[in-house]
Amino acid sequence: MVRSFTFLLCLSVISLANAHAAEEGQADAVSIDDVRGIFEANCLSCHNETDLKGGLSLQSTEHLRRGGDSGEVIAAGAPELSYLLDLIEPDDEGHSEMPKGADPLQPAEIDLIRRWIADGATWPDNVELQASTWWAFRPLKRPAVPEVTSETPDAFPIRNPIDAFIADKHREHGLLSSPAADRRTLIRRLYSDLWGLPPTPEAIEEFVSDAHPLAYERLVDRLLQSPHYGERWARHWLDVVKYADTCGYDKDKLRPHAWPYRDYVIRSFNADKPYARFVQEQIAGDVIFPGTPDGILGLGFVAAGPWDFIGHVEVPESKFDGKVARHLDRDEMVTNTMNTFCSVTIQCAQCHDHKFDPFTQEHYYGLQAVFAAVDRSERPFDLDPQIERQRQELKDRLQL
Repeated sequence: MVRSFTFLLCLSVISLANAHAAEEGQADAVSIDDVRGIFEANCLSCHNETDLKGGLSLQSTEHLRRGGDSGEVIAAGAPELSYLLDLIEPDDEGHSEMPKGADPLQPAEIDLIRRWIADGATWPDNVELQASTWWAFRPLKRPAVPEVTSETPDAFPIRNPIDAFIADKHREHGLLSSPAADRRTLIRRLYSDLWGLPPTPEAIEEFVSDAHPLAYERLVDRLLQSPHYGERWARHWLDVVKYADTCGYDKDKLRPHAWPYRDYVIRSFNADKPYARFVQEQIAGDVIFPGTPDGILGLGFVAAGPWDFIGHVEVPESKFDGKVARHLDRDEMVTNTMNTFCSVTIQCAQCHDHKFDPFTQEHYYGLQAVFAAVDRSERPFDLDPQIERQRQELKDRLQL
């Protein structure tokens, strides 16, 4: 009786231990969901279906089984035979072959991949990894306008879709609107925004005493129709493109023919020129709009940035310093174009693939090749040839 009880007790303990071990092993099993974040963040930018570096893609289990140019990279159930671990594990000096040009994976990440391989490298056929979605490069979408009442609890009137978005966020975060600005405040804001100048006391009193229901709209129209509007807002654009009336660098020589581009920008703002046309004229106006003055003047953008006069004029390109100056000039054109029109720091890809944006060195130097044949020079140009001749006559007389 005692022996039977002892046997049954031991059998129960063994069964419970085996069941617990099985449950623990099952709970600790590593799946593709546990390691996909590591692959997507560190591997898929170079190893995907469209960019097969080394002939390898880690986008799906089908591609993983094929391996790469060096053969299979994973031996399911055998981490010690898996080439992938050889690539990602740091050497004695802390360097790893992969990820290429980046810091090695963290020890915890490497251990997770090792355990995933040891557990059989399970990866269902219907699971496909995706590289970074690059939210900044997604196509723009028109969001649905929130449904809000015509007037919010704090008496904020909904006059347009922008008001609806603001009111919706106010409601979400429990915020209240600021009180409506009085007319003296409104006219100061308008003048500051559109002209960059304060209104005169007379202009303030005229607006305050204007009883017309469209007094505000009429003031906006009047300020927009003034040449001062273009002069004010062109400054923002000229700052973006690094425009200056001098070359910069050591001698900072005067650019006597830079001003037509400046005036072109001012005139474009005052004419409310469509942005697409504004961009096209500055990148390839002579090709897209041949024979038009703005198609020529807009190209001043390409030469708007700093220019090393010494490196280009006084140092021959055959010398090392001349080659450096030429490279920096091409880089300035590429950088200015991409910074201005795409808001991306392409210049980071001169020496290595971009760390944060989807640009490689190949992309960068491909863009630089577009500007390789561009040379800067002083070129007189005026919309009215007669004025240009008169200006030249005055310069000649001053030199006598």
